[in-house]
Amino acid sequence: MKGVFVFLAIIGLLISANFAYGAEMKIGYIDVQKVLNKSRRGLEARKAFQARGNELNKIIQKKQEELKALKESLEKQATMLSEEARRQKEREYQRKLKELDRLVKDSREELKQLQMEITTKLLKSMEKVVNKLGKEGNYTLILEKRESFILYAPKEIDLTDKVIKAFDAATG
Repeated sequence: MKGVFVFLAIIGLLISANFAYGAEMKIGYIDVQKVLNKSRRGLEARKAFQARGNELNKIIQKKQEELKALKESLEKQATMLSEEARRQKEREYQRKLKELDRLVKDSREELKQLQMEITTKLLKSMEKVVNKLGKEGNYTLILEKRESFILYAPKEIDLTDKVIKAFDAATG
């Protein structure tokens, strides 16, 4: 809540400063999430992320199937195996179960890191596009659309579609 008040205070200072100097104030906003979800780069990044997720899921599923087969084999042979052989198979099963747990945790961490890297890269590129758009359009202020900050804004100052087009056209 404190952040909202600080934000509103900054907006108030900008508006009063512009009125004091007689400058025209031009404000716009963008929906960053929409840019990430609808832009070509955002869609390509999501596909790459999903492809890596699918690869990791296939590996995990294969390991789960191997583990299931080992457990079934252990259950079927339990009465026929010597005590030592049964314990050895149980240890092998427990070892593979731990490996599977580690693989799942590592996969989640890898995907989390990959998502963070992709998002950071996209946001840095988007920032360049928004800065260029702001300078070329003589904007005083371009805000990010968030429900907690922008309670009302006319559609005319929504720059999201312009940013998507410029972001798709930009190379870096």
